[in-house]
Amino acid sequence: MTSRVPTRPRQLFRPQWTVSMAAALATIGFVGAAQWNSSLGREEFISSAQSVLVSQAEQLQREQERMLAEIEQAEADLQVLQERDSGSQTALALLNERLLAARVAAGAETMRGPGVVVEIADSLRDRPAGEPQQNFIVLVSDLRDIVTALWASGAEGISISGSLTEGAPSLRLVATTSIYGAGAAILVNGVAVAPPYRIAAIGPEGLNDRFLAHPAFLDRVLPRVEAYGLQFASQAQGEVTVRGFVGNTRFQWGAPVVEPT
Repeated sequence: MTSRVPTRPRQLFRPQWTVSMAAALATIGFVGAAQWNSSLGREEFISSAQSVLVSQAEQLQREQERMLAEIEQAEADLQVLQERDSGSQTALALLNERLLAARVAAGAETMRGPGVVVEIADSLRDRPAGEPQQNFIVLVSDLRDIVTALWASGAEGISISGSLTEGAPSLRLVATTSIYGAGAAILVNGVAVAPPYRIAAIGPEGLNDRFLAHPAFLDRVLPRVEAYGLQFASQAQGEVTVRGFVGNTRFQWGAPVVEPT
């Protein structure tokens, strides 16, 4: 007689990957909910003026990336033509024009044209006892608001210089420009500038009038000028010179996207 080995009943079990998947989905749901709540809280603190500034900065960034891509392509094409023994002089001239136009649009070349010059400096009033000193000096927010109003009013090129003495640097604003405060100092493109500040902008007729009527100036800068006596002047100019950007505009992580032909 053949004996039968009793078989053990099968145990139901869940694969380990199923448990891991459930845990991962739960984590993703938790993180998503946290991010949603965080974004809702953050939006409550963003003013309309900041939203406009962020939008303009993103637009300038995209434009700068496009211009840099055009410059790189034009420089590569120019080198190829120069290396050819029988290169076309007409094509070379057209390429040089294209390269110059791209460099001007990217802020790498000095520009000259009609525009406006804005000057702002610290107040000369005696500071009353107990009044914060920052109310009577030009703040980094003042410069940002002026630049925002100029861009929004149609400026094509802007530069900032501090301390209207001979040899003071004129700093061109491009997509990678930063304007921020470090203690009592204000830095533009990483260079410290001191009052009085001179902002030169090139743009169409009526640029000065539109600038003075823009909310960034009208609602934020002008009240400080009137309340604390900040020195301020703005005047349209028949010819304004905006120097080209001096510095590194190469992007470390971003690269131009070449469309397939």
